[in-house]
Amino acid sequence: MEVQHNDDFKYVIQDVNCVYLGRELTYAEMMDREDIPFKWKAIISAHITKDTDLNTKMADHILTMESDQFSYRIFEQLKMTIRVCYKTQKKTFSGKVKDKWIHRGYPLKQFLCEYRQKVLSGTMLIEDITLSKLALMTISI
Repeated sequence: MEVQHNDDFKYVIQDVNCVYLGRELTYAEMMDREDIPFKWKAIISAHITKDTDLNTKMADHILTMESDQFSYRIFEQLKMTIRVCYKTQKKTFSGKVKDKWIHRGYPLKQFLCEYRQKVLSGTMLIEDITLSKLALMTISI
């Protein structure tokens, strides 16, 4: 029997430097959570809602984002990185071929230029989105 978890990839993890947001979180869910920094909620309500709907997943918003949008400039200021994973085949010492998962984080600009199409085509998956706490602290609303 397979157990389905509706909250997979709907998480918020914080450490000293960053806030990690799961790819399935919508902006509305972020506004309802208590473990989201208040300043991020203020940025969502003041600026992000001008570019997209609150019921949009953050990962979907990033995939459809253009560099002339105001939210793009906000995400750049917040030093956003997108962590992706993809599968490659690796040859072992015995000559067998095994699948290996690679996990990498890319700044927003690099992700949109080089890797957005790979995510849209299904060869890569977005794992989570990272915001810098220092950048979040210094940005003015």
